[in-house]
Amino acid sequence: MSILRRDRRCSSIWATLRPVRALTRVVALATLLVPALAQADQLRAEQHADEEGYLAIEELSFEAIVDASDGYSATLRLRTALHNASLSARDAVASIALPRTAQLRGIRVARDGQWVDGGGTSIRNEPGRRDPGTVFARTLPPVERGGLPAAEVVAFGLEPSSTIQVELTVTVYPRMRGSNWELDLPARGHDQLNLAQDRRVLVKGRRNNEPFWVDDTSNRGKPYIVTGGRSGITVKWPAHLAKQSVLEGRFELTPGPPGFDDGEFRLYLRLGQTTPPRPDHVVLAVDRSLSTSSLLQSQTLRMFGSLLDAVPSTTTFDALGFARRVVPLIDDDGRSRAPKANDAGARDALRRALGANERGPGTDLVQTLVTAVERAKNHGARRPMIVVVTDGMLPVSLDPKHVRRAFDRAVGRRGHRPQVLFVVDDPMLVRSGLDPSHPIARIAAALGARISLETVGQLETRANTELLAAPRVLGDLQVPLPENMVLDQPLPTGLVAGNFALLTGHYVGDPARKVEVQGTFAGDRVSNRLRAVEQQRLPEALAAAAGRAPDDAAREGFVRPPWYAVEDERTARLGITQAGRGGYERKGYLDGKIFRHYLTTRVLPRARVCYNHALRRSPSQQGRAVLQMEVAKGEVMVAHIRDVDFQIDDAKLETCLGEAAWALDIPSGKLDDKIYVLRYPVRLLPPDETGTADVVEGLSDDQMMELMAAPVGQGNMATVGSTEPRAAAGSR
Repeated sequence: MSILRRDRRCSSIWATLRPVRALTRVVALATLLVPALAQADQLRAEQHADEEGYLAIEELSFEAIVDASDGYSATLRLRTALHNASLSARDAVASIALPRTAQLRGIRVARDGQWVDGGGTSIRNEPGRRDPGTVFARTLPPVERGGLPAAEVVAFGLEPSSTIQVELTVTVYPRMRGSNWELDLPARGHDQLNLAQDRRVLVKGRRNNEPFWVDDTSNRGKPYIVTGGRSGITVKWPAHLAKQSVLEGRFELTPGPPGFDDGEFRLYLRLGQTTPPRPDHVVLAVDRSLSTSSLLQSQTLRMFGSLLDAVPSTTTFDALGFARRVVPLIDDDGRSRAPKANDAGARDALRRALGANERGPGTDLVQTLVTAVERAKNHGARRPMIVVVTDGMLPVSLDPKHVRRAFDRAVGRRGHRPQVLFVVDDPMLVRSGLDPSHPIARIAAALGARISLETVGQLETRANTELLAAPRVLGDLQVPLPENMVLDQPLPTGLVAGNFALLTGHYVGDPARKVEVQGTFAGDRVSNRLRAVEQQRLPEALAAAAGRAPDDAAREGFVRPPWYAVEDERTARLGITQAGRGGYERKGYLDGKIFRHYLTTRVLPRARVCYNHALRRSPSQQGRAVLQMEVAKGEVMVAHIRDVDFQIDDAKLETCLGEAAWALDIPSGKLDDKIYVLRYPVRLLPPDETGTADVVEGLSDDQMMELMAAPVGQGNMATVGSTEPRAAAGSR
């Protein structure tokens, strides 16, 4: 017998199993060690006194239908079929997570295949009842800024053993990556037995039976793709924009209710595609640091090989690997010209170099760029391009201005300035987007570089010259507004490929009818003046009725049924909020205790050896130094010595302490997207008269603290250190 059997015998069965079910719940809670949290989406129904554990309402199907568009927005239709499996009329409340920045626009309902359009209505705050067959929907705003919105659907008096279909019309804002539109759909409910297990995805309005994709799966000529509902997905379809500018936008005004002089505005900004360059020389620079995926180099080989197949055969190429040091991957053999794209021998040498999959600590991007420029000049390139494949984890101390100055010096006054493309291979950044304040975005903005925010695994089977057309990073974003117009959130510092900025705000009085958006590409100013487009104000809620016009339901207004308590809504919104944070897969961040352990077991013993050798050279040597390390994904990206105060100058001691800092080996947390800056002071104390050195001390709990947590991309840059240098090193 199915758990969701449609008769009352289920109630007695569940009553019999109730003690076992309760015990299972206790064991599950004890296993998780955290309170059980609700999951988006959810479906709840009215329960009778003898129906504990009985699911009266079941969702038979769930569809996400995208109406393709080449404008700033698209239409998403979410269609669910609700079935009353009981023998009495029931109410149901469904909470459905929506894509970020989505707007609920319309509702339709159907019984026996006859669709009826709904209309706008108002919200009544008191719980109540409505006529059987009426369905309402309203928007649940995000609990926190940047969170997921949701739609709350209330269906009253569903008849026994009947099914009703509900369709929500939602305005969404896709982003553009390469030549495709992309839209992220959030995960559905976990452990919700009455939700449909599958989600059908359709994209309509495509040209000439063009394909569409869910993540990396094509529909292959089928009208839809079936996906599981437990994970978030990305829907992609081809874009057909006749013309694009490098900085695009749309400015929408929504007046307030009649009789009021206030209103809201929305400002949509994105980067457009640019004309792909035509380089005569391409330098590949592959990040070989420990933070990168073990598959990155082999995937890069296939991606770069596909790129070489797409460029003219006369194009020459070069390749570098970089971590702490920069290593050429193709031997010059004394040639003044680099090998051509169709040079089988050079491509085979590159295959062997990347196939060795050598990796090490460190990420010296500056020397990589300088080396690439110098080698391109030596090969006589006139239109060089540098393609840097990296996971984007760069030291936060790397000053973009310093990178720009080093790059300019390498190019020289009369040199041919290479175009730079960063291929950022990091699944977390690809999914969540690259914040303009992230180190890789800031450096790209300073260089006027392009960024492709797709994993190399996605690019390796379809890389071509379109990859080179990725837009440059816009920096110093400014949107001057009059005093009566205020943004609801801070303005981002710039715009990055594959992302868009949707800014909301409110105004009092007469709003500006034009706004000018400004920014810079490597110091070159760019601007775009946007005219206001007035929008109709969205209704507070939507009302529909199966089999008849929604007039009565619209007049009555939206209410929640009496049995649906405020606590139920709070639980639903909590689940939706958690889904917006990336689901329930917890990220494992590192803390002071972990760092203290690995610093005292990996770094401090090596620092003691350095000091022992220094004492043999200068028996009276003493002083202090600070070892500074930047760590991401368990890798030391950069390490150096600062605040050196030795009694006797000793360059060997400084170098040795620097190598001790590089020796830090620490595990990476699961899905940890933080960049940690560690300051580890060591005090060098010589032995006393008895020949015994001071006891070596590590940093105490109160000294190992997070001093700063500033956002870097979607994660944090956490600075951990000590205000009092307490660690001593020294013994004979």
